[in-house]
Amino acid sequence: MTRSCGTCRDRRISCDRATPTCAQCARSNRVCKGYGMRLSWPKTSDGRRAAVAVPHHYRRAGRPLLSSSLVNVSEFDIKMHYRLSTLSSDNASLSLRVPIPFTFIVVTDTDSQLFDYFESTASRSLAILGHDPVHLGRTLIRMALTDSSPSSRAVRYSLLGLSSLHRYELQSQCFEFKISAIKALNEATHTDIGPAEALQHVAAGMLLCSFEIHKASCTSSQWRWFITGVKHVLNASALLPFRQDRVFCALMDWVIYHEILGRFSLLHWRPAAQLEEHPPSAACTRVDLLPPTPTNTLLRLFSAGCHLLATNRDLGPASEPLRDEAWAIQALPIPDNADPTFELFQLSILIYFNRVTSYALEPQRTTQSRIQRGLAIFSTLHSCPRQFPLFIIGCEARTEEERRTVLELIDRTEKSASSRSTFIVGALTNRVWVQDDLAGDQEVGYREKMDAIVSVCSLLPTFV
Repeated sequence: MTRSCGTCRDRRISCDRATPTCAQCARSNRVCKGYGMRLSWPKTSDGRRAAVAVPHHYRRAGRPLLSSSLVNVSEFDIKMHYRLSTLSSDNASLSLRVPIPFTFIVVTDTDSQLFDYFESTASRSLAILGHDPVHLGRTLIRMALTDSSPSSRAVRYSLLGLSSLHRYELQSQCFEFKISAIKALNEATHTDIGPAEALQHVAAGMLLCSFEIHKASCTSSQWRWFITGVKHVLNASALLPFRQDRVFCALMDWVIYHEILGRFSLLHWRPAAQLEEHPPSAACTRVDLLPPTPTNTLLRLFSAGCHLLATNRDLGPASEPLRDEAWAIQALPIPDNADPTFELFQLSILIYFNRVTSYALEPQRTTQSRIQRGLAIFSTLHSCPRQFPLFIIGCEARTEEERRTVLELIDRTEKSASSRSTFIVGALTNRVWVQDDLAGDQEVGYREKMDAIVSVCSLLPTFV
C-alpha cells in the first residue's frame, strides 16, 4: 500500500500528501493520481523480486471479458477427476444443484394477455427441429380455442401455463394452469376420443413436457411421464390416415425430437440411486410414418445409432452397422435455405459417434475438421436454442478462444426469447472442460467421461 500519490510513487520522489493535489504535482503541472491503495505485479526490471512481470489476461482487442469466461476448478471437479482416473461408478456424493428461481409475485394477466404473449414471444421457445416454432405455436392456439371440450381445455390450460412460466418464471399462476390442464386431460379420458381429440391430447402432453423442461430444474422428471403418455396416445389412436396432414406431421416431429434426444440422455445417465418410479415404457414412435424429409431421416439415423450404442456397450460387432449409419448421415444434403441448425446437428451426431467409438468410424483429423466447422458456425450465431449441438460441439473446445466462443454463445442464447434455461448445458460443458484439463496428456475414455458428467444430474436431463 503506497503512502504517496500515484504520480509521486511512479516518479520515486517524496510526497506531502496534500489534497486535492500534492505540492510536487502542482509545481510540475502533473496530474495527481490520488492516494488510494494500489496493488501491482513487480516490474520485470525489479531485481529484488523472484516473481516479476505483468500477468497476461487472454482477450481479443476491444472485447470485454465476460464473467462467465472463467472456468473454475472446485472440490466437485477434483473428486470427479479421481473418480474418472480410477473408473469408479460411485456418484453418490456428486450431484449438480440447479437453482430454482421461484418468484413470489401475484400475476394478474388475463387469458387473452397470455395468449398474445405466447403467440408473439413464448412460442419461440418450443423445441422442435425442421419446423418454425412460431407456426407451431399458432397451430396450438387454434387447437386450444376449438371448443370447450376437455381436450381443448387441456391444450388451453397447458399453453397458458407455459406462457405464464416463460413471462414470469416459476410462480403460483403457472402451476395453477398446469394442474388445471392435468385435470382436463383426466376428464377427457372418460369421453369418446376421436382423431381430433387424440391430436389435442398430444398437443397438451407436449406443452406440459415443454413446461417441465423450460427451466431445466433437477426437481422434477415429469417430462418423461408426459412423453410416455403422448406415445401411448399415438400408438392407441387411429391416426395413420392423417400422416400427410401438416398439423399431424408437425406434432409427430415435435414428439419424435424429444423422444430421440431423451434416448441420448438415457445412454449416459447412470445415477447412483435410480428412482423407483419410472414411467412405463412405450413402443418407439414410428418415424417412418412421416414424409421422408432430411430432418426426419437425420433423426431416424441418430435414433438407430443410439439404439446400437445402448445394446452394445463395448460395440464390437456393432461398429460396422454404426459406420453405415454415420455414412448415411454424412451423405444427407443440407436443405436449401436452411438455417445452420441442420448442419450443426449433422456435425454433432458424426462427432459424437466417432468420439464414443474411439475414432473407429473415421480418422481423428476428419472429426477435428468437423469440430472446427461447428465452432466456426457458433461464432456467427446470435443464439443456439437447440442444446444437443451446443453440448456436443461445445465439449470439444480446447483453446481459450474456442471456449470463449462457446461461453459467449451460451450467454447470448440464455438472453434470447427462443431459448429455455441453458444452465445444465453450460454447467456440464464446464465440467467436461475441467476434466479434460485435469487429465492432461492422459486421455479419459469419452463414453466413461460422458457417463460420469451427465450422471451428476439428479434427474434425467434433456438436450432438446
